[in-house]
Amino acid sequence: MDADWSVELGADDPALEFPWSSPDGSQGYVDLSSQPQALSGITEAARHPELADFLRTTNGPSCPWLTVKCDVWIDNELGEAETIYDGTLKLCSYVDLIARETGARWSFERHEAWVKFAARKLDGEDSESISCEFIVRRCWYQPEGKEDPEQMTAGYYVTLYVCGYGNDEAEARARWAEGLRRVTGVIADFAP
Repeated sequence: MDADWSVELGADDPALEFPWSSPDGSQGYVDLSSQPQALSGITEAARHPELADFLRTTNGPSCPWLTVKCDVWIDNELGEAETIYDGTLKLCSYVDLIARETGARWSFERHEAWVKFAARKLDGEDSESISCEFIVRRCWYQPEGKEDPEQMTAGYYVTLYVCGYGNDEAEARARWAEGLRRVTGVIADFAP
């Protein structure tokens, strides 16, 4: 597994509002830690039981993280740097993670130390065609119980990407699922 980390805090880099909702209000944050039964309503989890397992564990009471957003997709166009993997396509996912402990959400140092640790822990476990990346990004947290953009506070979150490569969708999915399983252990055991 190849694992890496980075920081994206520039003005044009992706950022998150928490809790989030789509502009039309049709989608939004689901608190799976207090409403685990709501997992069945998350389309990506219904289509990918491996992701459902990841979300269930990550939002469990003993995990130091909470999930905010996720997606899964197949990509048939690999970049030049991805030729090292044994495959012609990849199955990928991203999951946005926030620290369960509210105080940790404001610490860049804790987030940076955690992504470095996680990447080191997972990198080079074997030569299987799996990659993951942890990215520290800016999150705008709304005060609890208030939806006032003027009172949002800047903090941090982590976007996790996991990709499994293969010569067909089944092979890519199996590798992606293995990547998620490995990442779950690191996320569940260590706090930011």
